[in-house]
Amino acid sequence: MASMMEIRQFPSDSSESDEGIDRSFLEFSTSTERTKIFHDMVHPHLELPAICSLFINTPQFQRLRNLKQCGLCYYVYPSAAHNRFEHCVGTSFLAGKYGKILRKNQPELNITDVDILCLYLGGLCHDLGHGPFSHTWEGFMHSVGCKQYSHEDMSLRLLDYLIEDNNLKPALEVENLTERDVIFIKEIIFGHPLKGNDNFIGRPPCKYFLYQIVSNDITKIDVDKFDYLLRDCKQLNVATVFEYQRVLDNSRVIGYKNGAVCDQIEEDTPTIIVYRHKISDTLEDLFRSRFSMHKKAYQHRVTKVIEEMTLDALKAAEPHFQVAGANGDKYKLSTAWQDVSAFMKLTDSVFEWILHWDLGGSQAANILKRLVQRDLYKFLGCFSGNVEQKVLDDLQAKDSRIRFIETKINFGSGNKNPLNEALFYEKTRPSRLIRKNFANEPEVRRTFIVYCGSEDESNVRNEEAGINIESNVHLLTVRKNVKHWAEKHAISLEFE
Repeated sequence: MASMMEIRQFPSDSSESDEGIDRSFLEFSTSTERTKIFHDMVHPHLELPAICSLFINTPQFQRLRNLKQCGLCYYVYPSAAHNRFEHCVGTSFLAGKYGKILRKNQPELNITDVDILCLYLGGLCHDLGHGPFSHTWEGFMHSVGCKQYSHEDMSLRLLDYLIEDNNLKPALEVENLTERDVIFIKEIIFGHPLKGNDNFIGRPPCKYFLYQIVSNDITKIDVDKFDYLLRDCKQLNVATVFEYQRVLDNSRVIGYKNGAVCDQIEEDTPTIIVYRHKISDTLEDLFRSRFSMHKKAYQHRVTKVIEEMTLDALKAAEPHFQVAGANGDKYKLSTAWQDVSAFMKLTDSVFEWILHWDLGGSQAANILKRLVQRDLYKFLGCFSGNVEQKVLDDLQAKDSRIRFIETKINFGSGNKNPLNEALFYEKTRPSRLIRKNFANEPEVRRTFIVYCGSEDESNVRNEEAGINIESNVHLLTVRKNVKHWAEKHAISLEFE
């Protein structure tokens, strides 16, 4: 029997043959069928360029089938079972569609077929670098001191790995995609210039508007948000009135330099997307939907407690769990990102490997066992508003197992409204821009969830008595401490 301190290695994937990829490329390069049609719950007739199927049919992209789009929200909403795979396919579709609409409405923009193809591929690959359990993984990475990790950076590295590992350069060349175009695709994914560059280099300033389609770093209005909100709302049966088609049909591109509209768009003229004045309410619906989903699902108090338990389990598993890289080198959970081959193996199945296969040690397994049995960390109430750290410390000093989860629900730009960065035009005077004054959304939805957590095994259910009596006594004491603390600091606790 293996010792409890023995480090178990994450199973390696079976060897992958290049034969299938070569055959796919042969079919692609000789086929007259230039598009592929997918059936989707959000976009019923979803059509993508054929080269996208070459990217989709790779191990790097297929990995997204095993990453829940809503992460651990799945343990609160059982219908939140959709994955990043279908979201990326949907985002790709919308990115290409947006580019085609702009080209049709404004031929003078000279949007080429290659530009459109890069939009499709940028939308398709924008989430390649996500780790297990969605954004909880980034929380884990930062909690163990790995501040340099980000899923955007990882997406760029995985894109390079995908192209090289599957020998897709010949397919890119068939579509007239150059090295500069690959850089352009990376910039589309990143939403701003790549590290080390002050400006975009994949496209000249006259085509900077293309960077606002997949990941809009300025107004936050982009097709990534369109797809995930519509998809999540539909899957979780949450009502939304947002209509993305109105945005696509009522967008136009202008030259905009030093705060003024340019009469003509030259090669060095920066360009942006502006929106018709009449759809400002539609854009407000977009951010209200985002706000609502954060409140009802993404930052639901039970979702946040489950994320905290999973975070504790990952930290407990860190000394034990190892995954093999390309050259047989071993990596921890927190260092697997350093080798893309190792990172590829990390999906939501990490949960099962820790729970059932003793890959993360007994402490981590017991935390996940509690989660599965719905023996969650105990909710002690929540409160809103700004509270000084010393006030929080005062409560935690009474019992180290009392913990806080801070949530901030806003429109996606801190205490600002991103729509105040958007510019609008009127149909009769498209060159005259309007900047509307939308009400800022301060972080009034800043909430602290108070709960009693345990990182040891003292709360595991007693087989004979059915419950841990000592734990119940402790919980009563904790509740009294929380009540007295709230009264002392005039904090109004809510329990729903």
